[in-house]
Amino acid sequence: MIEELMQYYPNNITQGSPFDTGIFNAITPQFKRLAAFQGDVGFQAPRRFFLQNRSGKQALWTYANKRFKTIPFLGSFHGSDIFNVYGGQDLASYLVRFVSNLDPNGGTDLYWPQYTTAEPNMLGFLDGLIPQALTKDTYRVEAMDFLTNATLSYPL
Repeated sequence: MIEELMQYYPNNITQGSPFDTGIFNAITPQFKRLAAFQGDVGFQAPRRFFLQNRSGKQALWTYANKRFKTIPFLGSFHGSDIFNVYGGQDLASYLVRFVSNLDPNGGTDLYWPQYTTAEPNMLGFLDGLIPQALTKDTYRVEAMDFLTNATLSYPL
């Protein structure tokens, strides 16, 4: 099992977290590998498992916050989306609309499609000239499926 886990999280700093930062942010030779594993097992895989199991039973939306990705060593850290909400930025607008009518859409922001297993839509909040983009929640599927199955078989 450990050997298979290491295949999904290789000893290659360009494939670790924060993702898409190349050789940057590697505090130690294993830092980005461990960060990728911890982020997936603690946040990403359970989020995706929940969404896939609730799909078709209720309306769902999911997002990825990639703002602050260039912060050294942390990248877009857990909780950094709070700045987007309480700072009155675009996520705040979606949240207010969702609380008001159970749908984050309706303003002038980018339309945020629902998440389904057939169309795993995800709204990305980005730095730069393009602040939002639609993407699919299909990254690292095999690794997260492995982690989900492992944690269901061997709960903590």
